[in-house]
Amino acid sequence: MVHVMDDKQNMLLDPTDSTEPTDAINEVSRFTESYASFTRVINALQRKYIKLEEEFTEQNRKLADANSQLSEVSERNLTVTEFLNGILHTISAGVVAVNKEGQITHVNRAAERILGIDAKQVLGKLYRDCVPPGTPAEANALRSVERACPVDSTERQIDLPDGTRLYLSVSTAIMRDNEGQPSGAVEVFQDMTKIKKMEQEFTRLNTLAAMGEMAATIAHEVRNPLSGIAGFAALLSRDIDKSDPRLRLVNNIRRGVDTLNHTITTLLDYARLEETNKTEVALCDLVQSAIGQFKQNNPKAVRRVEFSIDSILSGKERTAIVSVDPVLMKQVFCNLFTNAIESFSDGGRIEIDAHVIPKQEAALRGGERLLLGSEETLLGIGVSDNGPGIPKENLEQIFAPFFTTRTKGNGLGLAVVWKIMKAHGGNIVAENTPNGGAMFRLLLPIRIKTLDWELKA
Repeated sequence: MVHVMDDKQNMLLDPTDSTEPTDAINEVSRFTESYASFTRVINALQRKYIKLEEEFTEQNRKLADANSQLSEVSERNLTVTEFLNGILHTISAGVVAVNKEGQITHVNRAAERILGIDAKQVLGKLYRDCVPPGTPAEANALRSVERACPVDSTERQIDLPDGTRLYLSVSTAIMRDNEGQPSGAVEVFQDMTKIKKMEQEFTRLNTLAAMGEMAATIAHEVRNPLSGIAGFAALLSRDIDKSDPRLRLVNNIRRGVDTLNHTITTLLDYARLEETNKTEVALCDLVQSAIGQFKQNNPKAVRRVEFSIDSILSGKERTAIVSVDPVLMKQVFCNLFTNAIESFSDGGRIEIDAHVIPKQEAALRGGERLLLGSEETLLGIGVSDNGPGIPKENLEQIFAPFFTTRTKGNGLGLAVVWKIMKAHGGNIVAENTPNGGAMFRLLLPIRIKTLDWELKA
């Protein structure tokens, strides 16, 4: 047993046996070659990585340059867009743009103001659903898109939801894409309402002047024979016995003559209303005096009427001083009181209020037509009632001479009021109150320095 183990040990320790070193050398050689090959691969990969890194860096640089250029172009485009939008939003003309489907794509501030619309609410919606209809129908962006035909400066009339009537001068232009095909349309319109109303008022003034001259001539021609008729009627009534039934006919003649005389006097007053004898009076005193005069002249009518001037008595306007012709201004109030009472079916209420309008707002309300001085603003005096109000279709012609919707009356009362206000450099506006009654707003120039309180702008 021991001998065998010695033989095995001898075999392991035999120096002449070269098998194991050779294998080791081969293994080392293969490992060296593998390592060298691995090193070459690693070096190749490293070189490729470095090259890719350089290419990536170059691409990043190019991309950064492209982004920088794109940012510059975007900033320039944004600047141009903001500049163009700034122009669109500052011009006085309204601008509405639509695409070829008829959807609104742009609305400037002037269009919002003129048409009474909100850009945020109408963008993306159909033109026909958002813009008030008007005539002619061809004068809008939608029709231009449908027909691919622009419109050059056509007058268009529209009615806003609040009842306001606008007169617009409208032009449209076709927008085209890169291929020259219609892609939408732009509608540009200018509010001509103020100019239109000035033209109407100028025509009206000329007409009224001619009517005044004609009325004065007719009145003078009629008054002489009318005086003769009145005289003969008076003689007849004196000679006819009171029990005679013919006396009733004579009295009818005399009442008719009185009515005609009153109409002629009103006509002559209307024709002569060119000059005023102005004096400074307190507004509160003027209104109270007018009410007192009206009650004295119409004792039966005022029994069923309540007058209210609480807002004037309790407000700061009670100390306002106005430069007016007291006689004519009291006639204004009395005519308005008469107009209100005639509208009452039974009893009624007449309320008078007043407020001074700030200078900036006064310029908008009165416009250039009232020719306010640098130290003047407007005093607004409202005379309202709780009657049935004024039909919408009559609001614009209610101050025309001889215009009336009543069986009684000559239609001169409000015409005289209008002319007196114009003679004072003021104006009068008729409207309806929220509760359905009529409101007449008198606008009178008033000197700011006569106010004993600070007037805010």
